[in-house]
Amino acid sequence: LVALISTLENSQMKKTLIAMAAVAVAGVASAQNYTISGAMGFGIQDSTDQARELSWTDGKVTFAASEDLGGGMSVSGSSTLAFSDHGGTATGDGSSLSIAGGFGKLTYATVGADADKLGVASLPYSTNNVFGNTTTNYAYTQFDLPTLVDGLTAGVRWAGAAGDVDVTSIVEQYRLTYVSGPATVSFNTKTGSSEVMASFDFGIAKVSAFTDTKRAETEDSSMKRREFSVAVPVSSELTVSASMASRPDFTAGQPKHKGTEFNATYALSKRTSVSVNYGTFTTGGTDKTANRIKLVHAF
Repeated sequence: LVALISTLENSQMKKTLIAMAAVAVAGVASAQNYTISGAMGFGIQDSTDQARELSWTDGKVTFAASEDLGGGMSVSGSSTLAFSDHGGTATGDGSSLSIAGGFGKLTYATVGADADKLGVASLPYSTNNVFGNTTTNYAYTQFDLPTLVDGLTAGVRWAGAAGDVDVTSIVEQYRLTYVSGPATVSFNTKTGSSEVMASFDFGIAKVSAFTDTKRAETEDSSMKRREFSVAVPVSSELTVSASMASRPDFTAGQPKHKGTEFNATYALSKRTSVSVNYGTFTTGGTDKTANRIKLVHAF
């Protein structure tokens, strides 16, 4: 279009039309955004329950798009595919669609629920396994209020029971997150359960903590988790981190469920890194360990 306009004889008209074309192209570019991101990685791994092997360790691709609808409204969506260790099959790993404006933000999504919140290592057996592993994707609808206080996000989530792909068993969750500089605090609560997560970046280290403040207990077990993690940027390339987690057993005399994880990641470039991971775990009175060394390329 610009080349065609440049053939006009009137120089002033050419300048005006070229400027208008540039503005129009910039407007289209800024109104719509598309991204494809992900990571692929492989490494050597083993655990108490698994023989040593060379295998895929990471494999995800996320497709995302957003559009400015005008009038202060926008719409965005994303979908993630995860690749299995063997066979190369891909499965859905969460999707979302949101519309936002002066009224706030409305989102419908599917997401997996991790039992572990702060584990730092990438391992074939982890704190997540000790705490009950993950559920299948479940669906939720969430409404976030417009920003009333800088840094504060407040919303309500209506979610199906873990494992449901439909909102068939509605559970209301009230969710608050406040971010102020290096500090972040999140509080989520629903009937019978509440949880708090907080982190602070000191520059020389980032410290995070998580706890269940209230959770329904049964005769056999308590799901009151306590977790703590610290990440230290040793240099611009090397970051080391550690996490400690525990969950007491309700039955008297039974040992805690616990996990300790260690991670060291060295960045070879902006997108490629090497990580060394190690973990020790106790569940049901049984001690286990896991190891992994992996190479990951993000895109």
